[in-house]
Amino acid sequence: MEYYTGTKYWWIYLIIGFISVCSAFCIANVIISSILGVLGASMLWSIGELFQQKQRVEKGWFPMNKKRQNEYTRAYDESIDKRK
Repeated sequence: MEYYTGTKYWWIYLIIGFISVCSAFCIANVIISSILGVLGASMLWSIGELFQQKQRVEKGWFPMNKKRQNEYTRAYDESIDKRK
């Protein structure tokens, strides 16, 4: 996801995660409550993963999206960032 949109939509993960976790506490059905709790926790965890993935791209461990190269500290390198 970070490759295509970057970190600019992290707040959507926060809202969905917060609503899911709060809904999980309010719903009496155990199965639905569990599903919402797992969904909420996954969304909140994904926020950290988005920012960690950006750091991995800046280190050169993963390819950079050439269309968004101005969002990173390192320059676009054809040998690292060319998608196969």
